[in-house]
Amino acid sequence: MNFSYDTGVLSLGRILGVPVYVHGSFILLALGMSYGFWRHGHLVLAAIFIAMLFLSILIHELAHAVVARRYRAVVNRIDIYFLGGLVEFWGHRRSVAQDCAISLAGPLSNLMLGLVAAGLLMLIPGNVPAPHIVGGLTIPAHVPPSMLERALYATAYINIALCVVNLIPAFPLDGGRVVYLLVEQRWGRTFATLLVSSAGLFFASVSLLVLFGTLIAGFPVWSPPMFSENWRAFQAARRGQGGWHAYAS
Repeated sequence: MNFSYDTGVLSLGRILGVPVYVHGSFILLALGMSYGFWRHGHLVLAAIFIAMLFLSILIHELAHAVVARRYRAVVNRIDIYFLGGLVEFWGHRRSVAQDCAISLAGPLSNLMLGLVAAGLLMLIPGNVPAPHIVGGLTIPAHVPPSMLERALYATAYINIALCVVNLIPAFPLDGGRVVYLLVEQRWGRTFATLLVSSAGLFFASVSLLVLFGTLIAGFPVWSPPMFSENWRAFQAARRGQGGWHAYAS
């Protein structure tokens, strides 16, 4: 490991042969997502949640990298930061089907992890204590979940959420990339940019409304897409311009 005080980036070395870098802005994401835990003093739960969040994002990006390599792309690095993660790679021209496969690899890896965690939760035998009897009334006893159960809950929740969010058709999400590729090959990049950015503006607005509502409830929830980059893409498409890479960074 190597931390740069100048850039605020931690180098984790190579994982599956790919350099991995964690930006300081990821801490903002992690603290915000776990706010409801540490606000009420549940520091262990917050730590479990942050660890599962980091591992889930890392696996998501590694899935992109592995499939990209299968199609002879050169993977330069993986960055984990405020918006989640980003894989930087380049290579020879690929087919639309191959690019779609690379884009979908990340969300599908999260879906698989989430389903495995949910399945393991179902296999844990229930620990049901004897109920209390007070004044002739039977009151069921409450048993808090174990740390293993909490970790599995966090893994299932985070990964299914990552899968759903990344399939949203917006810049710069994987779902947006797939929709862009499919539309571009038939109607051109300008219309593809207009379509994806319009959807992105809608979902970004929904995300802001959810954030305000959950802030009031004391458990803030936020997710991409960002309003700004989809607005830039939308404005460019209205001028007859378009393209994925110009607005997906």
